[in-house]
Amino acid sequence: MSKRGTFLFLIGLIVTLCIITILNKPTEKDFTLWLQEEYNIDCNKDCSIIELESGNGNITERIKLADGNGAYSPGLFTLRINRHYMSLNDPKRLLSLEVIGFNGRFYEMNSEIDLTGNRE
Repeated sequence: MSKRGTFLFLIGLIVTLCIITILNKPTEKDFTLWLQEEYNIDCNKDCSIIELESGNGNITERIKLADGNGAYSPGLFTLRINRHYMSLNDPKRLLSLEVIGFNGRFYEMNSEIDLTGNRE
């Protein structure tokens, strides 16, 4: 194979991988499904309000949390979501999620869950 053929093959391979990665970039709908699968969290259409179960001994309660603030950063290849949720009943109960979506999957970068309300 000539140098030109090798070069064209490598360029074609890189372009193909870029196109596949762009087409597989996760969406908000994928984020909703990921929350359901990973944390068993139900959320509304845009995940501004989420609902999850919290177990305390034999008692299980449903906690509704509202999106306090956060960031949504769509990129060419990735989707980065950073959300901070506060309980509607007790503002001391917090849930913070920072995830990055790449190639059809979400990866947790940083999360902090304090459903007890005990903050130090």
